[in-house]
Amino acid sequence: MITPPADPAAAFQYVPVPNEHVPAVLVFLGERLSTPAVTPIEPIAEDAVVTDQEAEVSDDWTDENLIKFLAMKTKSSFIIGRMLRHLSAHPGQDGALSTQELAEALGVDYSIMKNIPTQAARTLGKHFPELTKPWHAQSGPTFTPPRPNEVFFWVTDERAAQLKRLPG
Repeated sequence: MITPPADPAAAFQYVPVPNEHVPAVLVFLGERLSTPAVTPIEPIAEDAVVTDQEAEVSDDWTDENLIKFLAMKTKSSFIIGRMLRHLSAHPGQDGALSTQELAEALGVDYSIMKNIPTQAARTLGKHFPELTKPWHAQSGPTFTPPRPNEVFFWVTDERAAQLKRLPG
């Protein structure tokens, strides 16, 4: 394998990540890109589970904000809308689905689905900086049976009820 040379002036840097940590890194990057201010990064213990469950989840997703987000007519907002509606059929952590399961259920390529948290973070940061993602995500080691290489997504009962009353 050839490693690209590091160029500090480049827009992106190549950072090798062990496969088992890729889902946690994607969640981490998504969280960092969705926050309007830069916050200090604390070291994460190797055995720590990356989760957004402990992060403060904005409940400012009013019907108006959610409709505005879903009506943006971007590929990401379209997929996120489908994802949220699919997850709302079985809300709560017990109804959580992995990235792979969501990709299959929605008929979306896995490589596109795994980038949705990052795409959502960019969109939220640009258009809705005061809001966090309208779903919850957690890496898989805490699920039974443990699935450490996957990120699981779910919506709350409140979000599911909100989505069910909105048009579309």
